[in-house]
Amino acid sequence: MRLIIEARLADEGSDTGHDDDGALAVIDRLDGSLADLGLTLAEGRSLLAKVQAELVSKQVDGWFSGQTHCHCCGAALRHKDSRSTVMRTVYGKVTVLSPRLWACACQRSARTPRCVVHPLSKALPNRATPELEYLQAKWASHLPYRQATAMLKEVLPLDKGISFSGARDRVRAIGKQLDADIEEDIAKLPQPVADIQLREASHVATVSVDSAWLRHCDSVRGLGRHVNLVAGRATSRTVRQSFTPMCTGKSPQLRRDSISSSIETVWQPMNA
Repeated sequence: MRLIIEARLADEGSDTGHDDDGALAVIDRLDGSLADLGLTLAEGRSLLAKVQAELVSKQVDGWFSGQTHCHCCGAALRHKDSRSTVMRTVYGKVTVLSPRLWACACQRSARTPRCVVHPLSKALPNRATPELEYLQAKWASHLPYRQATAMLKEVLPLDKGISFSGARDRVRAIGKQLDADIEEDIAKLPQPVADIQLREASHVATVSVDSAWLRHCDSVRGLGRHVNLVAGRATSRTVRQSFTPMCTGKSPQLRRDSISSSIETVWQPMNA
């Protein structure tokens, strides 16, 4: 048995393909045998990579046909040269042709008498699709960078499309973006009144707070179903660390037992 998978590019509203369409993959199987059932992992990766390369190339060509005229005056832009641009996608790297054009005369000035525009680089500055960046950041946040990269390469046609250093840089970039968003949200908070003096602790270097919910093993006797254990830690520049446990719940006895147990099992080894 032979399975031939072809790609057919049809115009919008038409089911007739172009004459230059061709086969993407040819898969042979022995008749009457189930030794190789379905597509193998290698065949699936190869097929996805070929389909992606064909689709991306056609999409870029169709998009660029609308970028050859000036958006201000509508004049045709002169072609300067063409370069190859590598796009990283979920299904592998795709090399596309990226023409460069001379800027329109209406955009020239005394400082820039003649300049070159690169439409594809402007439209895709990251050279990577959002899905690939998402997968890299997601799995690199759960696994070590090398293991996350190896896992993605095993199931997707990304043999030379990603690296562990790229996953690390992606996670760091997202972290910086999150920090910038938090700083922006803090700046939008109401500012303190000028005549109110703020209390600041100059000797405290860092403060961290964590909490956990503990379920009571015998909640039918009115001791409460759960208790919230809150722990705070302040690191000082001059003295040793100080720990402040706090417990909230319905039962005073449960709160006392939880706090004493947490101090014996957690805080004393940390102070040692």
